[in-house]
Amino acid sequence: MTIKRFITISVLLFLTLGASAEKKKQDYPRAEIKVSYNYHKKFMRGNDGVVEQNTPFILLANRNQSKFYCPSTEYRDSLLSTPSGRAKERQMFDAAVAAYVQNRDRSAMDGVVYHSRLYVTKDFAKSVSITYDQAGMGECGYYDEPFSEIKWDIVEDSTRMILDYQCIMATADYHGREWTVWFTPEIPLQDGPWKLCGLPGLVMEASEPSGQHRFTVTGIETSSQPIFPVFNTEYEKMDRKDMLRAQRHYRENSNAMFKAATGFELGGGVDAPITEESRKYDYLETDYH
Repeated sequence: MTIKRFITISVLLFLTLGASAEKKKQDYPRAEIKVSYNYHKKFMRGNDGVVEQNTPFILLANRNQSKFYCPSTEYRDSLLSTPSGRAKERQMFDAAVAAYVQNRDRSAMDGVVYHSRLYVTKDFAKSVSITYDQAGMGECGYYDEPFSEIKWDIVEDSTRMILDYQCIMATADYHGREWTVWFTPEIPLQDGPWKLCGLPGLVMEASEPSGQHRFTVTGIETSSQPIFPVFNTEYEKMDRKDMLRAQRHYRENSNAMFKAATGFELGGGVDAPITEESRKYDYLETDYH
């Protein structure tokens, strides 16, 4: 039996039968499948110009709920949630800063800075997702929305293979971007990366025409990993568009805001000018303008 077929059969069993009644009750819900994605994005960063970034994400899911998150973010948030963890995180941060000062190598800070503050949790019984993300300098926000905001058009005659799974194309105009996704009915989980869900199968790949954002599956496995709640409790409930506007304001004025708050300047000392070209690089959702 191939690994692919084993995963498919295992997921089908979990999704149709659920976990065994004899299974010991856990403090947290358990995943039935673990899907790894790469999130590739392009954005403008000050005087650096266009930057391309790859960030690994994980989707943990069962029949009732799921969580999409960056594993390094969850690890850091878990450390910061306890006194002993905060002490360990402080040691790691100090060591990284020392290495950066000595070698002037930005990669020294990779393990102790946030590459993304994004989490998306989904409740399939309520058909509602909750999105957590950065909302400015040091501020974080969250909001909920119904699955029904995504209206899919399935293109039955467009198919391709991804990781040996037969996939079908679907499209949707969602919050300002036109998304093209490939989903596989062979894994009958109506979920996918970020907020992309509601199709009769797992979303394996998603992209939009500008090339600024792309999600690509990199691995699939059965899993009983706990689905922990978001460790950081400092997220403030916000309106979705207000949250995106706050993100945009911070991105375009980060140096000035940082200096006003701390008295110190970041990198180049001044914010890059806002141009027609820089405005082309935007977030996953663009309808906040």
